[in-house]
Amino acid sequence: MAVASLSAQAPLEIKLIVPVSTPDGQRVIALERYVRLHVVVTNVSAENVLLWKDWNSWGYGNLSLQAIFPDGEKMIKRIPPPEGWEGDFPDFWAVKPGESIILEIDMSTGEWRGFPDLYGEQVPAQLTAIYENKTDPLAEAYDIWVGKLASTPVEVIFK
Repeated sequence: MAVASLSAQAPLEIKLIVPVSTPDGQRVIALERYVRLHVVVTNVSAENVLLWKDWNSWGYGNLSLQAIFPDGEKMIKRIPPPEGWEGDFPDFWAVKPGESIILEIDMSTGEWRGFPDLYGEQVPAQLTAIYENKTDPLAEAYDIWVGKLASTPVEVIFK
């Protein structure tokens, strides 16, 4: 588990949860067996914090992963839906002080791109969750939190 934010003033903390998947404590990410990661965003302030829900166009791409491999860095991002945004409207969570939302990354859905191509290999990496709400007129109108958070890196093995 990891916690961090890019701003000391942020009312939120972010944790990347990669389940321990081997008896010796390694965190293995494998499409055939261990396909889900979770990101926990917690309100550490004394006020409600509003965040875009991840099903609409304002929140859909706000979560990404930074993977640092031995041969370099790669971003893992959610791809936009191919048909556009049917029924899209501003929708958000009101996260109360001390409460959290849990965002799931399910690699089996085909919505996420950037995972390494593996051919029977095991590749170590440092994985960091990044959550960002960008400013726009609707974020301002609804008083949505705007900023960027990053978790502490987690050591994982892709296989």
